[in-house]
Amino acid sequence: MAANRMLVFFARHKVAGNLLMALMILFGLLGLTQLNRQLMPDFTLEQIQIDITWPGASTQDIESNVIEPMEREFMLLDNLDRVYATSFEGRAVVQLDFDYGSNMAKALTDVQSSVARVATFPQEMERPIVRLLTPTEVICNIEISGPFTESALKAYAWEIRNALLQRGVSSIRMSGLRKSELRVEVPAETLRRLDLTLDEIAQRIARSSLDLPGGTLDTDRISRQIRSERRARTAGELGELEVLSNESGERLQLKDIARIHETAADGEVERRVGEHASINMNVRRSRGVDSMLAQQGVESYLDEFRATAPASLKVELFDVFADQVTQRVNMLLVNGAGGLLLVLAVLYVFLGGRPAFWVAIGIPISFLAAMAGMAAIGLSLNMISMFALIMGIGIIVDDAIVVSEHAGTLYNSGVPGGKAAERAARVMFPPVLAASLTTLAAFLPILLVQEEVGSVVKELPLTLGFVIAASLVECFLVLPMHLRTALTKQGKPAPWRIRFDEGFARFRQGAFTRMLQTALRQRYASVTTAVCLFLLSITMMATGRLGFDFFPAPESDLVFANFSFTPGAPRRESEIMVAELGRSSRAAERSLGYAPGELIYFGVGSVATRDPGVGNAPLEVSADHLGVYTIELAPGDTREVRNEAFIEAWKREITRSPGVEKLIFFSRQVAGPPGNDVELSLSGASLEDMKAAAVYAAGWLSAVPGVDSVDDDLPRGKQEVLLEITPAGEAMGFSAAEVARQVRNAYEGALADRVPRDEEELRVLVKLPEAGPGEAGLRSLYLRSRSGVEAPLTEVVDLRQRVGFSQIRRTDGVRQVTVSADINPTMTTSGQVIRAMQEQGVMRTIREQYGVAINFLGRAEQQQMALEDFQMAAMVALGSIYIVLAWVFARYAMPLVVMSVIPFGLVGAILGHLAFGFNLSMFS
Repeated sequence: MAANRMLVFFARHKVAGNLLMALMILFGLLGLTQLNRQLMPDFTLEQIQIDITWPGASTQDIESNVIEPMEREFMLLDNLDRVYATSFEGRAVVQLDFDYGSNMAKALTDVQSSVARVATFPQEMERPIVRLLTPTEVICNIEISGPFTESALKAYAWEIRNALLQRGVSSIRMSGLRKSELRVEVPAETLRRLDLTLDEIAQRIARSSLDLPGGTLDTDRISRQIRSERRARTAGELGELEVLSNESGERLQLKDIARIHETAADGEVERRVGEHASINMNVRRSRGVDSMLAQQGVESYLDEFRATAPASLKVELFDVFADQVTQRVNMLLVNGAGGLLLVLAVLYVFLGGRPAFWVAIGIPISFLAAMAGMAAIGLSLNMISMFALIMGIGIIVDDAIVVSEHAGTLYNSGVPGGKAAERAARVMFPPVLAASLTTLAAFLPILLVQEEVGSVVKELPLTLGFVIAASLVECFLVLPMHLRTALTKQGKPAPWRIRFDEGFARFRQGAFTRMLQTALRQRYASVTTAVCLFLLSITMMATGRLGFDFFPAPESDLVFANFSFTPGAPRRESEIMVAELGRSSRAAERSLGYAPGELIYFGVGSVATRDPGVGNAPLEVSADHLGVYTIELAPGDTREVRNEAFIEAWKREITRSPGVEKLIFFSRQVAGPPGNDVELSLSGASLEDMKAAAVYAAGWLSAVPGVDSVDDDLPRGKQEVLLEITPAGEAMGFSAAEVARQVRNAYEGALADRVPRDEEELRVLVKLPEAGPGEAGLRSLYLRSRSGVEAPLTEVVDLRQRVGFSQIRRTDGVRQVTVSADINPTMTTSGQVIRAMQEQGVMRTIREQYGVAINFLGRAEQQQMALEDFQMAAMVALGSIYIVLAWVFARYAMPLVVMSVIPFGLVGAILGHLAFGFNLSMFS
């Protein structure tokens, strides 16, 4: 047999085994240099996003005039799985999910064509931006702050951003970088006196402020390009533009009729560290970039930057994801070293020093060879692959122990060392190969799991496959040669070893044999006991005594506090609340017995935004009544206080501002599938009914111990004033579109120009200075028809008020509300909460009382889909194991006898989880 000849050749050859070992080490070291280190595996996104901007439009106007026409076009797209659309005030975001493995280049072209076919978009809407989403992973966050003007902070931020991008950083998302705009405020009396409208002034600015090419001037000796540079880029330059002139040559400039000034755009996100404004830079890596190398590059540049920057400019790093990677690499090294020492100790006792050494040395050799294979197919070192490597320690050691123990037994029975090693390799090869194949059969079907979970866990079976292959090569082609030498040179056993061997033999032949014989004689009692233990274990799972946490993630060092006031609340209220959250967090730190800065490493407040860790609000949602405070705690392995304990202390210290509608504390998970632990989807009814159902569900969830961060994604909006044109207004020549445009220009401003300056684009807006807030300000407006008729707004339209919603979500053309919550895994699980909702009639009450349809989304939906795939994978695994065992035994029934022990392995797993206080998980 060729396999036996190869085994004999490597066992007898004096250098072949060492050469092979050297090659495994060499290729492993080479592969190690090629493996990217990152937190999670790379994966693909079959997603396309469309960003829509319609300044001044209400949420429901955007839904009916923009989202619905696009949805009708998307129905014709191939391989489209889901359409998610979210309308906000003045903008919308549409996300299209395509089937796994779709041709996304073609999909992008198809989506762009679909958007272009919509002929009913409002004229005032900006051109939709269609882009293919590419997966990125956070490397770190950089916060720049100090006693500087906003423009100075921007300049520093742009300098850092450009330098990091040039040094290979994939992308940087910036927050707190408020957009600037040039405002031209013209009083209403001036407009009436000059017989002009805001639109007309905006058009004159656009015509006057231009950079135009003038052609080429050729002379005998040189060719020159002619340009006319008249574009105004500052308030002063804008003021010099001519608005009117008469026949006598008198010129009226813009500065003569308007107040022109530069300011930050309304509703922009503002961040503060302490008393100073700040700008955040979210540094990200793309596929194929090593997180730790990228982080080293970031830190190296920031050290250079700090050396020349003003001392008062703070450039701080926080939320460094590369630290998570470092912790897991260190965990792998610690586990590997611990396993190596344990193997050495156990094998030294049973086999002797030399065989124990060569068995243990197989661990790093097999790891290196496995890493060579991982690098060859583009895998990386991440949480999943490192978990597989840690699991692989036992596989490597098991194979080597079987061969070395059999060789030692043969040697002790009088067989020469060389023959013993050779025979052990030949005899043990079939059973060890069969055991390895059954292990592969158990893990490789995990590749059948699809979607996001499949993308995350696919590296587990692939890495284990390389570990098993490397272990077989090391065990049968490298180890026998070393055992040959080790057994031959092994001296006379020491007295303690003789006594130990004799004692172990007495135990094996005495107590252990008697126990085995008793179990065989009382076979029915033995089987009944095993079955009862198995049923007891299943009962513990079914009754929730042992929880199930689908994808357990390490505790993050970041905690957040999201808050929202009543829509329409002044921005100043949010600024005060952010300051209070900062004060109370420091008070919580003191109350827990820590000195300032010992527990809280970093804190930053943001106004006009929220963190997306709760609900489904995108990060870019912006409104003055929102805010969030973010805290980075000391690394988890250096503090005794867990996130939940800190949050409770924080809640006790805070003084809640009047008018705060929601205040939600939470900690974001480090890794795993996106979404919240519990996401309840409501659909099929009016917005008011769905909101009432969401409030009912949120109230029930909030009362459940261990359920935190309960929220819904249908927030109430500002008070809306509806304008309905009257017959008198129509008689004066006004149209609904003209009225809407003039009112929007008064409040939002008529867009005159977009001016590129430095790293940003300034919008030039023409508006009224006296467009006051509320209905009173609206009633004071005057409108002018195309025929020149001027009238107060109240003579042209009727005013009607209503309270709308600041956000409306749709899925596949149906309005949807999601109630979301996070789970404290030490108190309950998402499965237990969902089961309680069903058993206590909450689901039935919501359906019957509010007339809505209910589904579970988020991780619960992904868990359900993944478990269905896992069930298929389990069937494939069991079938594959049966085939391998049938091949080994050459019988049909014997594999079933062997496989009958598989369910009883669950008993040990469940008891182990109970003993250590862990929930079962996908990895379990």
